Amino acid sequence: MNKSANEERGANDRRQTVPTQTGPPSPRRTTGGSALHIYKPGQGAYVRWGSAAAAAIIVLGLANFLHEQLARVQNEWVQFLIPVALLVVLAYVFFLFLGQSHGVVDFMIATEGEMKKVNWSTRREVLGATKVVIATVIALGVILFTVDIFFMFCFEAIGVLRIGMLARLFGSEVE
Repeated sequence: MNKSANEERGANDRRQTVPTQTGPPSPRRTTGGSALHIYKPGQGAYVRWGSAAAAAIIVLGLANFLHEQLARVQNEWVQFLIPVALLVVLAYVFFLFLGQSHGVVDFMIATEGEMKKVNWSTRREVLGATKVVIATVIALGVILFTVDIFFMFCFEAIGVLRIGMLARLFGSEVE
């Protein structure tokens, strides 16, 4: 009797329950729809807008450069339409990268998250650090100037240099 009870317990332990779905299968969500949809629209907004502003400056600069280069063309429509077409195409390309490319958008979201973790220095800390850097650079300059003058005197004394350092510094003829 013990043997069959143990076997029955082992059989119950090996038996697994599989959950059953009680309705129709849920449809998969797709990111399709409009050609102007934005991937994760509420996230990474500051980084996206900053990147879009930088891209806009670059695109406008390129369009202006192209417009100036086409000034030699006699047809005003060509001079106007080619830069505008470039502007539209590059604007859409940057929109694809900044608004719809999953990898780029996820990177920008992560970048904004990391920037929120940065401990920015206060104005007082920045001014203090700047004073230390300026004082260190001046002190290093004075030390290097002194060492340089010392070596110039030494090299002049042994005859390697013939520039008359004492005469130039003190205005007298010492040779």
